[in-house]
Amino acid sequence: MPSKKKISNHISVQEALNKKIVDAYQHLPANQKIVANYILQQPNELAFLTTDLLAGKLHVSKPTIVRFARSLGYKGFTELQQESVGALQSDLSNVHQYMGELQKQTQNEALDKVIATEIENINDTLNHFDRTVFNAVVKMMLDAGQVFTMGVGISSLLSQILSYELNQVAINARSISTGPARFVEQLSFARKGDVVVGFSFPPYSRETIEAAAFANERKAEVVAITDTRTSPITFHASEVIVVRTKNMLYTNSISAISIMMNAIVTEIALKNQKAIAPKMEAISRKMRETGQYVA
Repeated sequence: MPSKKKISNHISVQEALNKKIVDAYQHLPANQKIVANYILQQPNELAFLTTDLLAGKLHVSKPTIVRFARSLGYKGFTELQQESVGALQSDLSNVHQYMGELQKQTQNEALDKVIATEIENINDTLNHFDRTVFNAVVKMMLDAGQVFTMGVGISSLLSQILSYELNQVAINARSISTGPARFVEQLSFARKGDVVVGFSFPPYSRETIEAAAFANERKAEVVAITDTRTSPITFHASEVIVVRTKNMLYTNSISAISIMMNAIVTEIALKNQKAIAPKMEAISRKMRETGQYVA
């Protein structure tokens, strides 16, 4: 029983700190935003860094770090760090993460490095996974009149995959894509009760961000799937799912994103079985009748 209490305390402390940062973010100067982004993406490292180390790592001044802490309501960096240490100590699961950090990959083979990076992306996403947000997104989609998905570049492909998978579990979903009609034109059909899912990763597409803002004007719920809590789309989103996309190439990795999408669709399937069964039976029957199935 005591262990459950510790975990609960860790979650509340870390979430409270994250909320402070996100709430203050838009009003921070550019150099303090660098500190904010780092802490949001690597919250556990704060407990192990001095102001000197953090300043050197982020290429900002020590006074910038102190001013950042004061912007959040702390007396200084030490008080901010003490709160982070208390959260970290209450969750022993972080030990595994830091043991992994000590075991740096030394292989030169591309495959080994890619696998190591993908595992890190997946583990980091899961370590900072917010179950409350996940459940809220699933409920949104189950209750939605229609789900619109959107993205540019590789995010466009992710948008299409999510739309396809949602339709397979009896959710009325539509992927909107760039072309003659811009996102905002296609979202003119969105209304209150609909959900718009925006995939947004560096370099962030202005069209996706503007479309998320427009969806808000249409009273639709916006879900952002992105790489940080402070990416531009998050300020127009009802819920934010953060996934890690570090890659050896200049593109974003999609492994952790794919797992998160699969988890969302699977959870919907488990909660929507009554609606799924007749739909899948009807599709299967029609495919057989028209000779679409070979066997």
